[in-house]
Amino acid sequence: METGPSSADAVIADGDARLAALLRHADALPDHAVAPDFAGDRVADVLAHLHGWHLLFLGWIDDEAAGAEPGAPPPGHTWERLAELNAAILAQHSHRTYAELRELLVASHGRMVEAVRALDDDRLFDPQARPWTGGPSLGRVAHECLGDHYAWGEEALGQCAV
Repeated sequence: METGPSSADAVIADGDARLAALLRHADALPDHAVAPDFAGDRVADVLAHLHGWHLLFLGWIDDEAAGAEPGAPPPGHTWERLAELNAAILAQHSHRTYAELRELLVASHGRMVEAVRALDDDRLFDPQARPWTGGPSLGRVAHECLGDHYAWGEEALGQCAV
């Protein structure tokens, strides 16, 4: 049985609240280093990571809407080797400033909210509806890319070096 929100509205509300908390925290210390067990070095890298996963989710939704089988994880990556995918996301955004990444994250969050809101709740939370997710429902995946991921980001920031 899946845990967490069981409606699109609940996923969105949790994501909105946790993003607001994350951004308050990040805005207070945008130039600090982050926890040593995170692959990035900057608070901005946490935002880049979150934004990158939004883009992956949105790509899966776009692929599905076009009638294609979404590549989850993306081609060339496996769930067992996510560190490589996460490193690629960070490398793609390493040149961006905190302000740029904050803006990108807020915008991709908005697009994710729109995408989740547009999906049917019954299918969204049916683990059988989308075999390409590898087991969890798309609603659970959305929650992992929104509220759960923001909570992870807060933990990474909570360990920032002072």
